[in-house]
Amino acid sequence: MASCSGGLRRTEDQGKDQPVQPYFQRTEFDVSFYREFLQPRLPPKIFDVHVHINLPEHVAAVPPERWRSDWALESGHLLPCEDAYACARELFPDCRYRIAGFPWPIKEADMEANNAYLAEKRAEGLLFPFMTVRPEWKPEEIEEMLQREGFVGFKPYPDMVSGVKGADISIFDFLPHEQWQIADRYGKAVMLHLPRADRIAGPENVRELKDIRQKYPEVSIIIAHFGRSFCPYYLRTGLELLGSDGEGFYFDTTAVINPDTYDLAFSRISPEWILFGTDMPILFWHGRRTWTEKEYRNFCREEFSWNTQHEPAEVEAEYTFFLYEQMRAILDGMDRNHLDADQRQAIFWDNGERILVTRSDLRK
Repeated sequence: MASCSGGLRRTEDQGKDQPVQPYFQRTEFDVSFYREFLQPRLPPKIFDVHVHINLPEHVAAVPPERWRSDWALESGHLLPCEDAYACARELFPDCRYRIAGFPWPIKEADMEANNAYLAEKRAEGLLFPFMTVRPEWKPEEIEEMLQREGFVGFKPYPDMVSGVKGADISIFDFLPHEQWQIADRYGKAVMLHLPRADRIAGPENVRELKDIRQKYPEVSIIIAHFGRSFCPYYLRTGLELLGSDGEGFYFDTTAVINPDTYDLAFSRISPEWILFGTDMPILFWHGRRTWTEKEYRNFCREEFSWNTQHEPAEVEAEYTFFLYEQMRAILDGMDRNHLDADQRQAIFWDNGERILVTRSDLRK
C-alpha cells in the first residue's frame, strides 16, 4: 500500500518539496480501479476549483464537538497547500493539477490568518485563492484586501452566521449586498454554498439567485455541489424553477456522486457552465453512497464517529476512494451524454481558467 506523502517537484502548478502527513492509504485495489476505470479517460490536466486549504493553527479554536457535529467536518478538515498537491499527485498521477482553494469556512476558525496564508501561497504561484468573508466585516477592509492580495473571489458560508451549513437563512445573511457589490465592482467569482433544507429546489433560494443575477451581472456565480444536488431531485426541481434565468450560473461537481445527477446536469446545463471540484480533504476515505429521492447515505471503511453501520467485510474490501467514485461517475456521465473532447476539457480545465485566471487578469 502507498500513502499520500511528500517528494513533489516544484512546477507551475505544484508546491515545493515538503514532507506531508499521510492522509490516506492507496491500496492495490485502488490502483487497479484507477487503471481500469479512470486512467484511460482522464484529461491531461485538471483545474480543481473546490479545495479546502489551511494549517492546524487556523482551526485550533474549533472544539471537538463541532467537528463531530457534521460528517463532512469530521471526515477531513486539515490540508496545507503543498499537501493538497501531494495528494492530488498520488490520486491522479497522470494529470497536471491546479487548485483554487479557500479556508475551512467554519465559524470558530481563524479566518483572517487562513486568508493570509492563502494569499501567501498565491504570491508563491501555487494557488488561486478565494477569500472567505464574514458578514460583519467592514466593506472597505474587504475591498482593500481583495485588491491587495489578488483573491479570485469570495467563499462565503452559512456557518459564518448560523453554525449550521444548511440553516434556514437568507443568502444575504452570510453574504450581504455590500459584499456582493464589491465582487461585482471587480468582476470576481463567488463560490456559493446554498442554505436552507430545500437547497437549489427551494423557492426562496431561487428567488434570491434571480435577484443576485440581475443586480450583480459582473459576478461569476459558482453554485457549489450543483446546488447541493447530491440527489437529482434537487437539481431537476431547481432548474425548472430557474427556467431561462438559470442561464449565466456556473455549477461545480464537488462531492456529487449520483449518476442520475450527472445525466441531468450534462443534458440540461451547457458544459461551458460546469466546473470540476473535489472538496478535498473531505472525501479521502474509502466507501460508497446510496440514495433515496431526497437523501443520501454514506458507507465507509475508515473509522469515524458517524460511521456506525457497516456492510459485510467482503463488500467493504472492494470500496475505493470516494474521489475515485466521483470521478468515475463524471466520466461515465460524459460518455453516456456523448460529451466531446472540447466539452470535457471545458469542465476539467478551461472554465476554471477562464473565470478564475484569465478574467481576473483582464480586470486587473
